[in-house]
Amino acid sequence: MQAIPAALNGQSLLVSAETGSGKTASYLISVISHCANIRKQAVTQVTNEKKLLVMVLTPTRELCIQVEEQAKVLGKGLPFKTALVVGGDAMPKQVHRVQAGIEMIVATPGRLIDLLTKYDIELDSVSVLVIDEVDCMLQKGFREQVMQIYRALSQPQVLLYSATVPVEVEKMASLLAQDVSIINVGKINEPNQAVKQVVIWVESNRKKQKLFDILTSKQHFKPPVIVFVGSRLGADLLSEAITVTTGLKSLAIHGEKSMKERREILSLFLLGEIPVIVATGILGRGIDLLLVRQVIVFDMPNSIKEYVHQIGRVSRMGVEGSSILFVNEENRNVFLELVGILKSSGAAVPLEIMNSRYSTAAADASLPSNRGNRKRKVGY
Repeated sequence: MQAIPAALNGQSLLVSAETGSGKTASYLISVISHCANIRKQAVTQVTNEKKLLVMVLTPTRELCIQVEEQAKVLGKGLPFKTALVVGGDAMPKQVHRVQAGIEMIVATPGRLIDLLTKYDIELDSVSVLVIDEVDCMLQKGFREQVMQIYRALSQPQVLLYSATVPVEVEKMASLLAQDVSIINVGKINEPNQAVKQVVIWVESNRKKQKLFDILTSKQHFKPPVIVFVGSRLGADLLSEAITVTTGLKSLAIHGEKSMKERREILSLFLLGEIPVIVATGILGRGIDLLLVRQVIVFDMPNSIKEYVHQIGRVSRMGVEGSSILFVNEENRNVFLELVGILKSSGAAVPLEIMNSRYSTAAADASLPSNRGNRKRKVGY
């Protein structure tokens, strides 16, 4: 309700709303309408030339695939064609699709730069740049690629979206476009209230057994389940251990697997043929897994915002879900923020965390500044 009219009015936006709240639909409806209107004008001017109008950038192949599929559904019957530009698929096929005439590219930054470097793609007509999961995309590693793409365009309308938007991202947004309108919906940088969070203190050498106990418990196991881990090797080893120890079918998905493998694994999981999938962060952002009602964060990420995104996989479209987080002293760098997240959600905080010097003394000292940050911006 807030983002679509503003985007259709040509405003550049920085939009923050909780996971599963409809951010993708809000920007797709806007850009599809924009493209349809431009195309309608071209027809009245008796020209058949189709020009690229919109670029959508996301951090993962899986999210790109999902966004393009949703765009096709929303744009059905309209003069609106898309191209998917991601690694793992044949470049010539993608180039042919782009050169055949499309309105929108959905891409990961690295593959898009590769395509633009090797082939002559006209960019002068691109009028809208969407950066999904913008906090991730403006981090080190992606930032230079995103800025390289932005500099190749001619002052486009910029639409920036994420469930978590740190202050530094707001500062960078002002570099991408003038007069950026900020839209905040819901509690900023916090989990969807539909997620029931359970945090368990468990030492590292006991985490596997605790996981097996949960997966073999009729009371606590609610398949299909995503188990998030911190490394690709860890995903493979844990997935195999789950299958051997519990008898449950489990597969791992991560960036070292081919695009074909990743698509097949995700398809099997969504069809219910695999009750447990062990994933790295590639499934932590934006992916709609509507049947999933439980997430187990086996390895706590290094930042709270990644935790917020991971547990957000179970709260799509307001449907309730549950998350289980394993923590111990190794995660002390996030204790302070984690306590705030749990208290605001009404979730229990383990005594080990509450009694830790990393979450008590520091918390008392930081409360005034935290409150100040929350009041710093208002909704559009």
